[in-house]
Amino acid sequence: MKTCAEQFPVEIWLMIYRYLEAHDIFYAFHHLNYYFEQILASNYLSFYIRFKEIDTNPYWSDSVLNRTICLRTSTQLRSSYFLQFLHLNAKKLIRLQSLSININSRNVSYTLSICKAVNELSALRHLSLVCTLNENLFKSIISIQTLQICQLVLRESTDIINNQLHVNSNIKQLTIIFLSNVNDTIINLFLIHLSELKRFEVSGSYFSFQQASIFTTHLCTLSKLRILKLKLTNGHLTSDCFKYLHLIAPVLKHFYFHYNKHILSETFIDDFMFYWWPIIEQISYINIYIKGHLYIDINDNNTQMNLQKNQQILLNKMKKSNGSMKVEWTEQNFIPLKSIEINITKS
Repeated sequence: MKTCAEQFPVEIWLMIYRYLEAHDIFYAFHHLNYYFEQILASNYLSFYIRFKEIDTNPYWSDSVLNRTICLRTSTQLRSSYFLQFLHLNAKKLIRLQSLSININSRNVSYTLSICKAVNELSALRHLSLVCTLNENLFKSIISIQTLQICQLVLRESTDIINNQLHVNSNIKQLTIIFLSNVNDTIINLFLIHLSELKRFEVSGSYFSFQQASIFTTHLCTLSKLRILKLKLTNGHLTSDCFKYLHLIAPVLKHFYFHYNKHILSETFIDDFMFYWWPIIEQISYINIYIKGHLYIDINDNNTQMNLQKNQQILLNKMKKSNGSMKVEWTEQNFIPLKSIEINITKS
């Protein structure tokens, strides 16, 4: 709970003033007001603004707009109000570095107006959007030459986006969170235009049996990529799904891979150990978390023996790592299923 001096009861102030001489009171408050007015007028003071659903006045003082460096909207804010604010004030936000907005409308003209206003923000470095991606938004994002960090929370989209855009973005950090299913086409669209990318994060889910093709030829063109983080649910991962990862493994410094699927394929552990792990272990820092279930035939010991063999391989690697690698492998039986959690860290 925040307490302001003006919220104190008058009686408290009257009691305090009884112990002060009159000229001291007037002198102190006169200079205090002047002092704060000087601070508020200083060009060294920057402002953070968060719009709330109760905000209705789009007209703001130029002295505030010119020194605003961060602007955020609440999820309940009326779209028309924020659009009006941007339309009136975008050119005055000369120091705005961070913008976070929720674009609820799918209306084409509304989206175009937002894009036009955003492209007038000459100092924008950090953009965070909750939206349904379309071609206008995509083109606007990659065309902001000052943009360094971009975070997108994407609703499901059926729009077809033209990938023949001759624009090379300066974005260095990109995070994409899919609220519906992971859209590999959208991922590839960004990778094509982000040659400066250093950090890339993707989070979302696939249909249970949909093939996850998140690693493509476009990934291996990112020579400056240092951090790759993937948090995926469901989807079918083939034995060669990491085949392009080895092309950037020599430059990649951090690799985070979290995968959760209710039923894992019977070859999943073998694929991980013999096709994926030789590529992953080349990377300096890794954080791998896998959780799922395997069908176990109680009349066939081969599956259990294979699990134990692969577990032992990882544990032996941990022993030889001089403490740089840690492996946690836990199993629980829920016949005919076996729950498996594998957690591997290396630093």
